[in-house]
Amino acid sequence: MATLDNADTVRALAPGEINKMTNPQLKKDLATLINTDASQQPSNNDLLDEIKSLKADVRGMAGIKQKVDQLTERLDQTYNIISQQQFFMGSLDNKERRNNLIITGVSEAVDEIGRTDVEKVRNVITETGYQLTSDPATWEIRRLGRENERRKRPLLVVVGDGHQRNEILKKARNLKSAQGLMASVYIKKDVHPAVRKEMARLRQREKEEKDKPENVGVNIVGLYDWKRRVLLRDGNVIDKFSPYFF
Repeated sequence: MATLDNADTVRALAPGEINKMTNPQLKKDLATLINTDASQQPSNNDLLDEIKSLKADVRGMAGIKQKVDQLTERLDQTYNIISQQQFFMGSLDNKERRNNLIITGVSEAVDEIGRTDVEKVRNVITETGYQLTSDPATWEIRRLGRENERRKRPLLVVVGDGHQRNEILKKARNLKSAQGLMASVYIKKDVHPAVRKEMARLRQREKEEKDKPENVGVNIVGLYDWKRRVLLRDGNVIDKFSPYFF
């Protein structure tokens, strides 16, 4: 009988050789080991089927990745088209509003600023230090929104041209040092509601970022200019101005 000094020798034992052994327990254990080992070995067909299944899975994953890449490319193209359309719509809207000013904080009732809206606009602009070159009576001046006793409706003022509008805006900061009711009056650009909404969102996001405990000591900066309106976290862009005009 072969020497049982390794596993391969044990597995190679023939049933007849096991039967010749005199130790009943050893015979039983060897027979169980050999039969169990053989039953646990998959057949070649099973192995081939498993390999084919794995190859099919790999091909399927490759196909899914290709579809994801195609969808990503299409989404990028769509985003670029929408961005261009948004820019075009924004440009058109800015052109339509290039002569417009919005004046807020002016009561509709008679007060120290003036008796009529035209008189009030004249006095507010004069208070900024801007020298009027045309009579506000010739401008389009109207209140925005429905009448509401609890709030002062803003004034839309359409001046003569864009240059005049820009010069008035430069002087508008002088109202910060005004006295009386004039101290609560503000002059700003007329912008699309979508722009106002997006600017408000960015300001709110900036406040939320500054209030987060994990941002203590972190430099959170919001830049709200017409060239680069973004929200920065330690110099990295975490949000940006993206209005939707339609």
